[in-house]
Amino acid sequence: MFTIEFDQDETSITLLDSTGELEDVNILLYDDYCHIRQWNNTIKYWEIVTLTSEMYLALMKAWQLPEGSYVMDMRTKASPDYQPTTKDQ
Repeated sequence: MFTIEFDQDETSITLLDSTGELEDVNILLYDDYCHIRQWNNTIKYWEIVTLTSEMYLALMKAWQLPEGSYVMDMRTKASPDYQPTTKDQ
C-alpha cells in the first residue's frame, strides 16, 4: 500500500509495509531534490538518502531497463537544442 499527498512545494509518497516487518518509507519530492527516508528504531533517527531530481528520474527509469550502463539525455523534446535519436523516432 502507498499514499500520495500534495502540499504547496512538496509531494510526499509513503510506502507502507503490509507485513509490519519494516518501517514505512517516505519519499519527499521537491523541484530540485528528492529525499528518501526510513525511521531506524535502533538509533531512533531517520536514515535519509538525498537525490537530485535527475537522479530520481534515472532511478525510476532503471526499473524498466535490462542490465547495462546508461546515460540519460535530460533535454526534452521541447528544447531548441534537442536532437532525436533512433529511439525517439
